[in-house]
Amino acid sequence: MLKIIADDLGLHKSVNDGIIFLVKNNKIDGASLMTSGEAFDDAIAQCLGAEPLNIGIHLVLVEEKSLSGIKLPKSHRLFFIKYILGLIKLSAIEKELRAQLDKCIQSGIKPTFINSHQHLHLLPGIMNIVISVAQEYRIPYIRIVNEIVFIPRSYYKYNSSLIKFILKFLRIGQLLVLKLLSGLAKKKIKNSGLKCNDFFIGFVNAGDLSDEDINRAKKLANQYPNSVIELGCHPGHESRELREKYKWGRAYNWKKELDLLEFIDITL
Repeated sequence: MLKIIADDLGLHKSVNDGIIFLVKNNKIDGASLMTSGEAFDDAIAQCLGAEPLNIGIHLVLVEEKSLSGIKLPKSHRLFFIKYILGLIKLSAIEKELRAQLDKCIQSGIKPTFINSHQHLHLLPGIMNIVISVAQEYRIPYIRIVNEIVFIPRSYYKYNSSLIKFILKFLRIGQLLVLKLLSGLAKKKIKNSGLKCNDFFIGFVNAGDLSDEDINRAKKLANQYPNSVIELGCHPGHESRELREKYKWGRAYNWKKELDLLEFIDITL
């Protein structure tokens, strides 16, 4: 089974418009909602004004303001370092995650799945919290990032700079860590009576989804018909304001992904 899930609903109105358009036209299977995003209210209005949608929660522990009052690091790298050093308390993380879930539910959206910004929910300790709240809030599905390691064709383009080339290989190194964490998380999720995907496509080329990624996802779905393959994406309309505010999004191609998903044949 192939599931196409868009992340960052609630980040910005231009992102909301693109995602809801794809959902309404059955081009994607659902979206994950950022309760701390600046366009959260707009996202809720669009969701509640449409047919029942498959909306999950995109838990956020970096790059946005917290809902519980705790101080969140600006970047996922800084978060990781502080977390490893024990400078971020699990009790504070649980408080923030509960605040985000409560806000989502109180707005009228019952999440059907859980994932997170920068995949931080996969970290040991945090995953235990996520499983616990998923059981409590009756959310049956948690994303893992079990993407098959590969080198995209785009990495070999002659016009790619050496720095960009190195950064993309570092991305593969990050994927190896996430795969290890996902293997551990999958056992915990299954043992807790919850569900998760078996494979994931969309980490290596996050923000720059290509037809190569979609073809890989389709191939996996055909090869493993009894498994769940999740394709993560970040579609949206182009916005100068969006790019200026979110520096981490400079490498993201929201409109390109929107166009790709709108027109490409995703049937198996």
